[in-house]
Amino acid sequence: MKITGKKELISVIKDRIKREGEISFRDFMDMALYYPELGYYTSPQEKIGGFGDFYTASELDRAFGELIGKQFVEIYEKVKENPFQIVEIGAGKGYLAYDILNFLKKEHPEVYGNTEYIIIEKSPYHIKIQKEILSDFEIVRWVQDIIDFEDESINGVIFSNELFDAFPVHLIRKVKGKIFEVFITIDEEDNIREILKEASEDILRYIKELNLQIPEGMQTEINLDASEYIQKIGKKLKKGYVITVDYGYPSSELYKPYRMRGTLLCYYRHRYSENFYENVGMQDITSHVNFSALKYYGMLAGLDFTGFTDQAHFLTNLGLMEILQELQEKNDYESFERLNRLKTLVLPKGMGEKFKVLVQHKNIDNPSIKGLDMLPYMSDRYRL
Repeated sequence: MKITGKKELISVIKDRIKREGEISFRDFMDMALYYPELGYYTSPQEKIGGFGDFYTASELDRAFGELIGKQFVEIYEKVKENPFQIVEIGAGKGYLAYDILNFLKKEHPEVYGNTEYIIIEKSPYHIKIQKEILSDFEIVRWVQDIIDFEDESINGVIFSNELFDAFPVHLIRKVKGKIFEVFITIDEEDNIREILKEASEDILRYIKELNLQIPEGMQTEINLDASEYIQKIGKKLKKGYVITVDYGYPSSELYKPYRMRGTLLCYYRHRYSENFYENVGMQDITSHVNFSALKYYGMLAGLDFTGFTDQAHFLTNLGLMEILQELQEKNDYESFERLNRLKTLVLPKGMGEKFKVLVQHKNIDNPSIKGLDMLPYMSDRYRL
C-alpha cells in the first residue's frame, strides 16, 4: 500500500523514520493531523460544513448552542463564582461559541456580564475565523492549551464538542493472547509496511486498570492522550463541571467481538474509509471515545462522576421539544427547514444516539443538572 497526500508532509514523516526507525501509528496519526501548517487540523483548509469533510451539531442549528447555554446558566447558579468561566476546548469555526454567547447576552445579561469565555485552540486557521465571528463579544480570550492557565484555576465549566475523537491513538493487535502495538515504516517507493512490537508498559497498564477484555485477533485503539488530557482538565478545574460531547461508548461496548477492526475511520469530503495512509494531511482520522476511560482517569484528578447520557436525552431535557413545537406552530418555510435540521440532532441511530454526553463535577454540593433529568435505558452502551 502506497502512502499518498501532501508531499511535503509525507517527506517530513519519511525523514523522521530515516532518523529514528519505524514510528508508532500514534505518532504517524499525530503528524498527519497536527504537524505545524501541514497537518489536517493545523493547515488553512476548509474542514467543517458543506465544503469540508464533516458536519458538527453546531453547524446544523443555533438551538444546539442555545440549549447548551441554558445548561450553563444553571451551572452558573451552582458554581457562584465571579468571574464565571466557560472554557471551550477546540471551538472549530466558533459557531457554537457564537450561539452560546449570543443566547447569554440576549437572554441572561447578568450571567454574560459576570462570565469570561475562554477558547483553547491550537489551529491558527481556526483562531483567525473564530476571532472574526466572535468580534462582537468582548468577554472572549484565547489560549493554546489547558496547561497555559499556569497557576490560574478554573471556576465554571470546561466543555468540548467532538474533541477526544480526534486525539492520536495507539493501534494495538492481540495475537496468540499477547498485546502488540502497530508501528509503520515507509520504503523508497512510498510503500507503507506495518510492524508489530510488544506493547509498552503504559498500554498494558491502561488495559489492566480499565479491565479491558480484548478478543483474540482484534485490532483496536488505545487513547493514552485522552486519559492524560482529562487529568490535566481535572487538575485545572477548581470548582464546577466538565461536559464532554462526543461519539463513543463505555469499555464494555467498545471492545465487543463484532468490532474486530476497531473504530478508526477516515473522513474526506463527506466520505469515509479505513485507509489511514491515503490523503495524508488532507483527511480527518478519528476513533470512538472510551467514556469509561474519561470517567476513570478523571476521578484520579478529582473529577466526580455526575452522569452519562446521549445527545437526544440531554437536549430534550433542556427544552428541545418546546423549540420543535414552536417551529411547527409557525408553519413557515424557515421554520420547516429548522425543524428538519433539528430532528437530525435527536434521531435514534443518528446524531441523537451516536453522540454521548459525559458530565463530571468538582467541589459541587448538589451536582444534579437539568440535562441529566431523564436518562436512556442502562444497556452496555450507557453503563460506565
